[in-house]
Amino acid sequence: MGKLRVESSELRDSQRRRRDRPWQSVVAVVIVSLLHLAPAGACTGDCDGDGAVDIIDLVTGVNISFGTLPLEECPSFDRDRDERVSVDELIAAVGYALDVCSSQTRAFVITSNFAAGSFATIDLDAPRTVSGSSPQRRVYRDAVVRTRDDLVYVINRRFGDNLQVLDPSNDFRTRLQCSTGNGTNPHDIAFAGDDKAYITLFEATTLLIVNPAPHPNCSDFVRGTIDLSAFADADGVPDMDLMAVVGDRLYVALERLDINTILRLPAGKGAIAVIDIGTDTVVDRIDLSGENPFSATKGLTVWNDKLYVAQAGRFNVMDGGIERIDLATHQAEGFFVTEADLGGDVTDFVLVSDRLAYAIVSRPGFSTALVGFDPMTRMVTRTVAQESGYTLFDIELNDRGELFLADRTRQRDGVGIYRAADGIPLADRIDVGVSPFEIVFF
Repeated sequence: MGKLRVESSELRDSQRRRRDRPWQSVVAVVIVSLLHLAPAGACTGDCDGDGAVDIIDLVTGVNISFGTLPLEECPSFDRDRDERVSVDELIAAVGYALDVCSSQTRAFVITSNFAAGSFATIDLDAPRTVSGSSPQRRVYRDAVVRTRDDLVYVINRRFGDNLQVLDPSNDFRTRLQCSTGNGTNPHDIAFAGDDKAYITLFEATTLLIVNPAPHPNCSDFVRGTIDLSAFADADGVPDMDLMAVVGDRLYVALERLDINTILRLPAGKGAIAVIDIGTDTVVDRIDLSGENPFSATKGLTVWNDKLYVAQAGRFNVMDGGIERIDLATHQAEGFFVTEADLGGDVTDFVLVSDRLAYAIVSRPGFSTALVGFDPMTRMVTRTVAQESGYTLFDIELNDRGELFLADRTRQRDGVGIYRAADGIPLADRIDVGVSPFEIVFF
């Protein structure tokens, strides 16, 4: 993460130089580093499993990093499972010493055959117990999912047109289900607080402001709207999709597609609408370098004070990539990796570190692949999975350094699990009952 990410050889040299330095100084260095880097993951460094990281845990982690203690003293520091403790893992542990430590325990998987939708869960701990999809666990056939505060928020999209909230503590029963309006096709939800959230409406010109915890009859669900028609292309609809809340700003991706074409081809370059969440007014517009800002990420990706946006452009044309946006200046910085670099249209991606990321790419010749790449060199470093057909749908990274892949390949569909550090499979394909579509962790 950032300039403080250290490669293994540099880390070993640093360890030799600082082996005699008092641990207080080392921890102080890590704390100073934290001022520049946002920690990722959860419960990194919780050695005794008490739900907190204390100074003793941090000292243990530093000693493991220096090689004076074995990793077995605190395996929780090794969140990416590469059998060492890195600078990033120490920084993450300091973050949880200063804040709340909470770990993910299950994967929630939306399943669909596009005639009916359901969901399954997978325990993250061995033996990875599966509670499969069933007719009793109903969501819409076209749904995406987010989590917040131990609740699961299902956005039921085209012709579903509602938000469904599931309660994991009550066997995932539906707590409420509120309409976003007939024909609105909701695509994402972003939270500004306990009583305020935003929902993008793909078929509408207005962004919905909602109460995410309304009365069961939904009488106080809709709080207002924000007009985004000024961002529309010639068809009058801006095609709003993914969002992210950063500080007091909401960032909304606008695909700007031509509704009058069968495949909804791009009508122009994509854009980001910037909204002040205090006043619910549009305060800026960021024009992107490419077309069709679309991916299966869970909202827009924020990493090291930058917004990362995948732009697919026209499918089967090498015209897109992944772009950074500086959140301080609102300047789009161009593609730091292109579709030509990755070998296909980018449909999903995750960032693991400054030197490692993964993407699902749709390749010419009717196939999809999960590839690992180095964001700094733009080089593909490994192909983790490859299937004929457009069957790899979603890739997500949990706080244990594991990649979960939704694979809809006919006759062998399921969830694949890989070690993020090197892409090595950690388990056989997990059958969740019906083809997996979207994955989140909680």
